[in-house]
Amino acid sequence: MRVAVTRYDETSDSQRPGAEAGHAQISELTGARTAVFTVGLRRTEHGLHRPAALRLHVPGAGPGTVTPRTVRAVDWQRVLAIATIAATLSPHAAEELDAGWMRRPRGGSRDFCLLVASLYAHAVAHRLPPRHVIAAVWGRGVDTVDNWLAEARQRQVLGHDPLSSRHSPRTDPDRRGAAPPPRPARQLPSSQTRMGTEGAALRDLPGCPDWSVRVEPGFRAGSVFVRAWSVEPDITHAGGWRTHLTAKALAAVPFDDVFARALAVLQGDLYLTTARGVVGEPGRTRGPGHLRQVTDAYLFALAQEQPPLPLICALWGVSYKTAASWTSNARRTGVLTARYKPLPRRWDRSATDRGVTELL
Repeated sequence: MRVAVTRYDETSDSQRPGAEAGHAQISELTGARTAVFTVGLRRTEHGLHRPAALRLHVPGAGPGTVTPRTVRAVDWQRVLAIATIAATLSPHAAEELDAGWMRRPRGGSRDFCLLVASLYAHAVAHRLPPRHVIAAVWGRGVDTVDNWLAEARQRQVLGHDPLSSRHSPRTDPDRRGAAPPPRPARQLPSSQTRMGTEGAALRDLPGCPDWSVRVEPGFRAGSVFVRAWSVEPDITHAGGWRTHLTAKALAAVPFDDVFARALAVLQGDLYLTTARGVVGEPGRTRGPGHLRQVTDAYLFALAQEQPPLPLICALWGVSYKTAASWTSNARRTGVLTARYKPLPRRWDRSATDRGVTELL
């Protein structure tokens, strides 16, 4: 495992949402060695740096590499814990955490107590409150951490520290960017998908309204696939300025829906862009050249097994009725001879009814 941390001081300009205090880059992680994780950092109380944004990409990825299944298979609590310790303590402490990483088993264990004791010692050496550091790593409350420390002392892997309750000078959360005041509760809008220069972005997702998810496309052999995805706070919501990224928040993201909708948008954009390249700049005149372009668009849609009329509507910005009249004119002049035969819709009620009638 390799980890590199970049921190910004309080006078630096704000970076992307969720990375106001810097970022940590993690690579060659056990179980995901080809992936590179970039974790945005947000400065919080007690001198801690907490994850508030995340990007996953696989250099040289091909189709089928980044999928909802592979994303869910990542141990996100481990990734976020490594970023927290690397930014708050040191990369060396993060490497020790990765080497001995484990979640607390039911009933506890000596190995888990040794890991907690190691983080405790690192926090004390950096003059940070150890209870809050350990709580940030596993996303638990300090009361739960107190029980873990008591267990570690019972197993004699952690001594009593009379200064364990000391706190470093309080560091207020980083509020650069003029955070809006909290707004009253309201009905959240339905999720939205929009296309940008960096891919497809989705907002207001069910279960995680304070987060915005972005899917970045890759292209190979005429196909579109996901090469990277990222999640960051949605600053249009009041909670987006204060929230931290946790494994629980990532588990709430509907990855199947996100990938399906993003790929639909990305493939549609590629389809339309390719069609423009095949047809050329749509002509303003309505002569033989125009009918030739309409025919080219029609044939391109047939080659892609897509309905031609919606493509003609999108290329020229006209209504369905106008596109149908153009194709009729092309047929009358003999320029267009092919016809679109739509595939039967699997769940079409009328088609099902016809099939039942024929059987009867």
